[in-house]
Amino acid sequence: MAPPYPIAVANLNGQLLRRTDLKSFETPKLSIVETWSLLLARLKAATATIKQRFDERARIEKEISARTDDWCIDIFLQTHKRLEHLTSELEMQLAITQNLGQGQTRNPATSALSTFALAPWQMEERYRALIQLQSCLGSFFERASPAYDQSQTVWWFDPSYHQSDGLNYDRYGAPDVRDSEARLLRALGLGNEKLPLKLLLTSSGVAAFTVFQQFLMSKVLAAGDTIVISPYLYFECFEHLRLVSHVQVVNSSTFDAEDIIATAEKYNAKAVYLDPMANTIGLETTDIRRLAQLLSGREGWADRFLIIDGTLISGGMPLYDWFDQPSHPKILYYESAHKYIQMGMDIVMCGFVVYPEVFHETIGLIRQVTGTTLYSRQANVLPPIDYSIHQSRMHWLTTNAEKLYHFLDKTSSTIAEFHFPTHWRKMGWGHGGNVVTIRLLGDQMNKRPSLDMFTSLVLRAGEEEGVAMTKGGGLGFSVTRIWPSTPFIRNEDPYMRISVGVDPNEVEPVARAICKGLDRHYRASRSAMAQWRHRENGVSKENGVAKENGAVKENGVVKATSAYFDAGI
Repeated sequence: MAPPYPIAVANLNGQLLRRTDLKSFETPKLSIVETWSLLLARLKAATATIKQRFDERARIEKEISARTDDWCIDIFLQTHKRLEHLTSELEMQLAITQNLGQGQTRNPATSALSTFALAPWQMEERYRALIQLQSCLGSFFERASPAYDQSQTVWWFDPSYHQSDGLNYDRYGAPDVRDSEARLLRALGLGNEKLPLKLLLTSSGVAAFTVFQQFLMSKVLAAGDTIVISPYLYFECFEHLRLVSHVQVVNSSTFDAEDIIATAEKYNAKAVYLDPMANTIGLETTDIRRLAQLLSGREGWADRFLIIDGTLISGGMPLYDWFDQPSHPKILYYESAHKYIQMGMDIVMCGFVVYPEVFHETIGLIRQVTGTTLYSRQANVLPPIDYSIHQSRMHWLTTNAEKLYHFLDKTSSTIAEFHFPTHWRKMGWGHGGNVVTIRLLGDQMNKRPSLDMFTSLVLRAGEEEGVAMTKGGGLGFSVTRIWPSTPFIRNEDPYMRISVGVDPNEVEPVARAICKGLDRHYRASRSAMAQWRHRENGVSKENGVAKENGAVKENGVVKATSAYFDAGI
């Protein structure tokens, strides 16, 4: 459904300009309850739009004497009534929660209402239930290939399909989906209107990559051309590139902007693929703003393409403001939207691509013919976020993740290494994501059986601490999730990835649970304790080779032990 949702400012241009005026650490900070209240108000407006569509459909059915089934109509009306009632109920609960949060507890009557106050996880769960119920209502009478005209029957629900000039076929893009795409583009704050942009929703993050890959292969690259990639790309995207036989793929030796530029120029690459923050144990980063500064006025880059996967720092960079010079490469941006833009609700797999509008005719056609479209039934469960909502939620997540990182590093650095990109502000990012990684110290401690055992110990400690946690892949959820992540990198062990939750009251109990898990895991392994003692003495040995701070030392020369991909593929 797509009513004219209000946005944070009066117009599109003002919203995007405000984004560029903000310093990276001055993100808008709506409270959690304010956010869900705003989203609920938009859900309520969307429900009213659905009812308007129903009424218009009923009017046309009566006008043409169409056949109708009262049994089905009754189901729709009962569902609509139930949704309205539940929406009003949640609206009241959020209002009570907000009043209590503002300290209005002195009044005995107000204090008595505290039983109706909601925890952050309850706000999410209840909104999640309502938006799915609304999606059912909105698609109840809709068809995947709506009719244009009719005799005796109506084969559509949204009146915009009736006697339309477009092609009524869900794979080609529905009106509601197009409205969601336009709204999401504004919410990401990727740049101002100097360069018109388009956003298309796709069926997954890998589908988004596929759309861009097909565009490059058909319109940009020819046999014998070179692609340069940073030392790490998301493994499924990398598998795409491994299948390409007529194009050379070369990775830069480091994540530094200078090295990436030098590698691209050395091989005369037509396209460069980057993850601003890698999904690795070190969460290595590339300073994209620095890259844009270095390429300003530099010859030979205007015809190149820069493909950026912003999943781990969703909406954290005004990319199209940074790359706004004629000398800059053309920017193609994508994310796995299963993560942050769903407000942690984890309802559908999806992704999106963003690109200059000049490429829309080709890229739009590629999404259509490859079947990578996100269909309206899936798009309608995406929360109608705006820029303030998205940045506020990312602010909460980053604040919690940074707090957890510092807590763990302070209390347990002698038995584990912890990583979080604390330098995100220096790169001009709006936030630093919500991922903290852990590498256990000691021989065999980072093999999968060991990490599975450690995960179980952390979850059992979470039960003792009375804090919710889950085990599983993925990130950006509202509840802290722990996962022994396989890096899919040559000669690299698995590592622990913590996707930190949104409730600030849960950070310390989560930290205590992790510390308990670490302590108990090391106590259960005598060999690990021996490695710990070596570590405390400053030096450990593996297979007779001395190691210092995770690097191999041979003949006095320190060599990094991390190995990503071969220089040439």
